[in-house]
Amino acid sequence: MQHARRESYPLILARTFALVALFAVPLSTAGVNIAATAFAVCALLSPEVWRNWRALLTDRVSVAALLLAGVLTLSIAWTSADRVDAFDFLMKYRKLVYLPLLMLTFRDSRTTAWTTVAKWALFGALTFSLLLSCSNWLGWTSVGPWHSNTDPIRKAWVFKDHIAAGIMMALLFYLSLNFARQSRVRAAKAALYAIALLAIVNVLLMMQGRTGQVIAILFIVIYVVTYFASLRGVKPWVRWGSGIALVAVAGGLVYAALHAHGSRLAETHEEISAYETSNKNTSMGVRIVFYRRSLELIAERPIIGRGVGTVREEFDALARNNTGAAAATAGNPHNEFLLMGIQVGALGIALFVFLLVQIGRSALGLREPARTIVLAYLFAFTIGCFANSLLLNFTEGNLFIFLVGIFLSCRRGTPSTAEQRAIR
Repeated sequence: MQHARRESYPLILARTFALVALFAVPLSTAGVNIAATAFAVCALLSPEVWRNWRALLTDRVSVAALLLAGVLTLSIAWTSADRVDAFDFLMKYRKLVYLPLLMLTFRDSRTTAWTTVAKWALFGALTFSLLLSCSNWLGWTSVGPWHSNTDPIRKAWVFKDHIAAGIMMALLFYLSLNFARQSRVRAAKAALYAIALLAIVNVLLMMQGRTGQVIAILFIVIYVVTYFASLRGVKPWVRWGSGIALVAVAGGLVYAALHAHGSRLAETHEEISAYETSNKNTSMGVRIVFYRRSLELIAERPIIGRGVGTVREEFDALARNNTGAAAATAGNPHNEFLLMGIQVGALGIALFVFLLVQIGRSALGLREPARTIVLAYLFAFTIGCFANSLLLNFTEGNLFIFLVGIFLSCRRGTPSTAEQRAIR
């Protein structure tokens, strides 16, 4: 039998650093920066990457990422912001360039070994963060720069704030449920269900991040629907009994999240009312102000926008001489779609949506569990982008890029390590 060509050391290092970056996303900003830079350097030193560069022209995800990065870069030419500030803002989108490199780096992976390691590295990092978050909330520990003993909202925060951590805990909840259903070992199944229960309690009752809570509730709905669909052919009393128990547990958790004392999700209506009646500076009120401003700015330059990094300058001008929520300003509108519209107009929004669609299309051709992992976070990321600028944000954006770039290599037909040994 002819032996397979040996992979170069730079390629192996590039893949290793990519896995380290994915593992570090929930835990360490510095770790992500170091690992991501090392990944890019090693990838560019890999002969396999240069040998296959033409594959970028036929890969829809890579083309979409490069087009979006290219338009953002070109907008420097017409931006109204200070060039230095605009370039600094543009550098927050450099993660888009990592995606084509990841696609090339993992393109010729001959087994699912790399994605298997990536799966458990991500799952382990998320579970570790979950345990520390619960421990902080209970007062047993006080770990992490975001944790605060004086602010009750920050009791459960560890390495990330409530938005980023809430989204990741919602993802952990959904992945744990799916991994548990696929597991054939009773002990592992029980442990995964326990992690799922702890994760949903954390995101709904402890973390107090509205984005994560909404995503978690949607994941509950998706899981309940797919659960009933999977029970076709099962005895009616088993199907209905287990279904009623599942709905009761899920409904109880959602009810608690909507009515618990101090729940930010329950306070949403009050915050909107306070803004509309007295211009009070609330979280939801400020978002409404930002969204209205964004639509005004997009309407003025609808095609190619105002250029990268212009939001702060434009918002400052519109907030001048106002009070309350109307005086609030920020460097982004807390909505990735509107942020793209302000910077690069309808063209930017179309390219961003094009990227999301192409990732979804490519994910449908993956083998499990990569398919579930990519589609689950793509769903969470897309929903979250309506209330936050997730691609711009460090944690959520880097998790999106490295998760997608690594797991899209797990195409159907790629043999697992055990299957490859059997073939040999």
